[in-house]
Amino acid sequence: MQNRSLRVLTCSLFLVFALPASAAQRAILDYRKDGSERPPTVPENTRAALVSAIPGNAKDIVVLSHDRGSFSDTGVSEDIYLIADKAPVAAEPFAPGPAQLLVTIKDSRTSVWKLPSELRYQRIAGTVDADRDGRDELLLEAVFYNMGQSIISVDLVALGANGGAAVRQNLKDVVTDNCDNPVGKREKRASTIALGNNGKLIAKQYSQRCG
Repeated sequence: MQNRSLRVLTCSLFLVFALPASAAQRAILDYRKDGSERPPTVPENTRAALVSAIPGNAKDIVVLSHDRGSFSDTGVSEDIYLIADKAPVAAEPFAPGPAQLLVTIKDSRTSVWKLPSELRYQRIAGTVDADRDGRDELLLEAVFYNMGQSIISVDLVALGANGGAAVRQNLKDVVTDNCDNPVGKREKRASTIALGNNGKLIAKQYSQRCG
């Protein structure tokens, strides 16, 4: 009877200590599911506001993605758009051209943040307040394709106070898809991404079947 009580107590203590870590690492992105999406439909007045916000008198833009949250300040609710001069091509991840931009709109007021010029993102995959300061960071997704292999990486990006945007963390190979590989092994791995107690993203890979 005493040994049974000790076993129950041990299991209870294990659950007490395990539950907070499990809750803290709830997946915020799951690449095992189909996450493909089309570029957002943007009303003409919103597109005009985005174009007019860009320095240099841009004639047109490509709106790649859209999300909503508190990005520029705490306690605000604003729209954010990932925009570029042209849609990125996965086979040319470092194509030359102007830097992509993030533009927030709140109460018809626009603010612009410049992304690092060498990076090309396809979409905003999600948002998270990783450092718990009341401002959301962005999970920006980049895709590379070559010779039947597709690779997806995710950057945790925060807006700065000077109109810049900084990459705080890079998760490489959150998806590796070799299912169209003409000569090598056909395989696919996809990850879940969670937020750890230390504010860092944690990726866990899973094997997937080729379709």
